[in-house]
Amino acid sequence: MKIRSFKNTRVLHKWIGILSLVFILILSVSGFLLMHPKEFGIDRAQISGKYLPEKYFQVQHTRHPIQSLVAGSALYAGTNIGVYRSQDAGKSWAQINQGLFDFNIHALATNSISPDIIYAGTNQGIFKSEDAGDNWSEWFDESSGLIHTKINDLALHPKNANVLFAATDGGVYQSLDAGESWETVYTEHAIQMIKFSSANSNILYASGTDGTIRTTNMGHEWSRVWENQVPTITGIISLNTDPEFLYTRTHTGLYKSFNAGRNWVLDANFKNKPIHAMLVQPSDLSRIYLAYDNEFYSSQDGGDSWKMLSSLEQTHNDQLGTSVDIEISHIEILNDSSLYVGTTSGLYASNNGGQTWENIDLSGAVNQLSADEMKMDVVKLVTEIHTGRFFGSFFFMLVDLSTLGLIVLALTGILITYYRAKLKNRTKLLEDSAADRVIKITETTNELSTESQEIHDMIEHITEHIEKCQLVYMKQEKKEITEISRHLNTLDKKMHRLMGNLGELDKATED
Repeated sequence: MKIRSFKNTRVLHKWIGILSLVFILILSVSGFLLMHPKEFGIDRAQISGKYLPEKYFQVQHTRHPIQSLVAGSALYAGTNIGVYRSQDAGKSWAQINQGLFDFNIHALATNSISPDIIYAGTNQGIFKSEDAGDNWSEWFDESSGLIHTKINDLALHPKNANVLFAATDGGVYQSLDAGESWETVYTEHAIQMIKFSSANSNILYASGTDGTIRTTNMGHEWSRVWENQVPTITGIISLNTDPEFLYTRTHTGLYKSFNAGRNWVLDANFKNKPIHAMLVQPSDLSRIYLAYDNEFYSSQDGGDSWKMLSSLEQTHNDQLGTSVDIEISHIEILNDSSLYVGTTSGLYASNNGGQTWENIDLSGAVNQLSADEMKMDVVKLVTEIHTGRFFGSFFFMLVDLSTLGLIVLALTGILITYYRAKLKNRTKLLEDSAADRVIKITETTNELSTESQEIHDMIEHITEHIEKCQLVYMKQEKKEITEISRHLNTLDKKMHRLMGNLGELDKATED
């Protein structure tokens, strides 16, 4: 790796690390807060709408699935983005989410005795409003005994708004004090549907993953019913007759009983057809409405014969170039004249008994409140941040980029570690090599210094003998001896100079 590449890798590693740290902090902090909402006091805290994007207080499009539809003093529709209400027979609609922090509404329940009290079942428990949905002032979750907070269905006592049953994945829960406290009354299997009998308010029917159960004493005792006569039911109609008439919808057809469930008959008109919704007209118990896929049927003789009134056609989305499948999931009637159906693709209304249908545009049903009046629960806001919806659609691209960034972070970290180890190895080799050279130079210097000293001593010894010879030999020999002495002195000076240089070299090696 070149030094320039190494520097670029370190810069990339640093910034990816910082961005990944920010991303992980957002996820970990928001996740920790969601795990401990009560400990941090955010379970019932709210934040003003003026600090939040407008998208949380506006409906972006109308084709949200209708997950619950009930009529009382007003008409209520539960969707995956909250609750809608019409107080003028469906002419205008308002979104009423004030106080909700879970907008995924699975079930709604109200009764004629207390029409302004309404309950909403969600993934995070049950919300209660005492002013027809203007404010959802109460929230019931684990702290009230509702251990399984995902609510599949609700059944409110027809004559007592304090008695409420909830169908959950953990069985059936009962409250006798308007939701303030809950206790389990059935736990053998998950329950998807629960409904009071119209003939006797002490009787309830419930159905789930393992069949149908019934209680005749307000939930104190439950027993399995109709195991060999009717498949698992997805809905039931009970008529206030003697004996009680029952109509059950299943995935394999419509089953009818005219003696309180002792005997059952499969309606030949809907054999092997999944029935998705049913309703009896309150003022005329012989008129029954039924939906199969997108087809709407009516019977005027208690289900002996049926007539298909209309079919909700697939609608074409010109912008996306796709068609939208419509499946009717709920039927409701208001004032014995206006019919409403909730579908997988929005809400529809009919003013002529189901002959024709008009799609209700919910996009204009926004809150008519100022930014200061609109509020969102902090738990909802933290959930939006944790899931990325708060940041918009680009967040999912950021998740992918962050994941890729973590991979790059790991790779660059490995490269940097490898390069540093290699560099450290090379430095160690260079240090070892330099030390060897210094040792060799020092040893050579010492040897040369010793030899130079020996030569100097020999020259001095020879000089002494020459001086003695000069006294003994003749004049001519003395001249030659003087010449030899001169050469020896020159050699001795050079040796002294060499010894001085070696001393300086030895000093430099020590430093």
